[in-house]
Amino acid sequence: MYIDSIALERFRTFRKCRIDFLHPNQDLNHIGLPTPRLSNVNLLLGDNGFGKTTLLKAVALAALGPAVSDAGIYPYRLVRREPQSGTRAGKILDDIATIQSETVIEADFTLHAQDHAGPHKHIDSRVIITRQGDIERLRWSDTDEERWQPIYSSSSDAFFFVGYGATRRVERKERLDSAARQSSVFARAQRVQSLFEEAYSLIPMSAWLPQFKHSNPGRYKQVVNLVNRLMGKGHYTFTGEMEGEEFVFERRGLPVPFSALSDGYRAFLGWVGDLLYHVCMTCPSGKKLVDNRGIVMVDEIDLHLHPRWQMTVLPTLARTLPNIQFIVTSHSPLIVGSLEWMNIILMAPAPRQASTLKRIDWAIHGMDADQILLTDFFGLQSTRAEGKNRTLKALTLRAREGDAEAAVQLLDEMSRGLEELA
Repeated sequence: MYIDSIALERFRTFRKCRIDFLHPNQDLNHIGLPTPRLSNVNLLLGDNGFGKTTLLKAVALAALGPAVSDAGIYPYRLVRREPQSGTRAGKILDDIATIQSETVIEADFTLHAQDHAGPHKHIDSRVIITRQGDIERLRWSDTDEERWQPIYSSSSDAFFFVGYGATRRVERKERLDSAARQSSVFARAQRVQSLFEEAYSLIPMSAWLPQFKHSNPGRYKQVVNLVNRLMGKGHYTFTGEMEGEEFVFERRGLPVPFSALSDGYRAFLGWVGDLLYHVCMTCPSGKKLVDNRGIVMVDEIDLHLHPRWQMTVLPTLARTLPNIQFIVTSHSPLIVGSLEWMNIILMAPAPRQASTLKRIDWAIHGMDADQILLTDFFGLQSTRAEGKNRTLKALTLRAREGDAEAAVQLLDEMSRGLEELA
């Protein structure tokens, strides 16, 4: 399944807005977008507090369909609270918001053969979140539930989606209680739980991949190859060998166990390993892992990654898993520069401390980081330190008045930092 679009009303920072998403089967003419190089990537971009993670949560809730109320997800402050206003008109809006303590999420999805929905090609989801005091409740309100029936089966390969929060961490194999995990939360809710719970841990590859070496060597080999392809060039090589209870990664002949890798590698391999576990568990019989279709959401995709890696991580993911629809967040101009404007959904400010969703028609692909930061995608006036800006501004004004010495000094100041060198 892929998500086509989502509409939100009174969902946290969003008062009322709608946005279309890219995916390999999206009708781009219908939504008025040219064809991008990467048709399966959606980057959520915006200032802190403008709703990037909130939008990921909305997609996750909509994707749960009629199972959302029984999924074990605890809604916390999802219903929008309007800011208090001292004006008469503002008070009227506040009163209306109090009466309408209800959030609406409406989403459209494209279905595929693995979703077992018969001849149906599309499906809708409407989730209502009601608030009474400090308690919020989730319920699904669409009338057509028949197409959603496969979502109630934990063993079904239908409706594949998974999400990773910014605080994602990998559980140690010896601490992983698989039985408790399986019995406590609905399977599909588990796959998005880290978007809603900071302490929710991911499944390490050492807890599931070794058994594939003997029970399903074909899948085992596919996983090993995919890990290496997803890592990209210039990084560690994954051979599938183990040292004790941990997988070993090799670089220039030096073997390093997973727990000894840097934060960046562990952060990346942690969610990638968990993702490949769920891909293996849900891939239709007789299909290759790369044939699996679904939605993957990652909050802060650039978490702990070096700038060089940020420049390639999304194109690598998109091309290695071309049938996966990626919806990710980031603050990195290097991530932005690896995409095109069609791939980017901007969280923009709206009246009364709200946010809205939009795309900006601005040729961004291939621009350098400084150029990107000065576009409307980030809205910075300058990328220089504040003290440096004041110095340059003063010299610029003097140079404009004909001060030749100031003009020479301006060129010198533009080429170096403020601090003195030893």
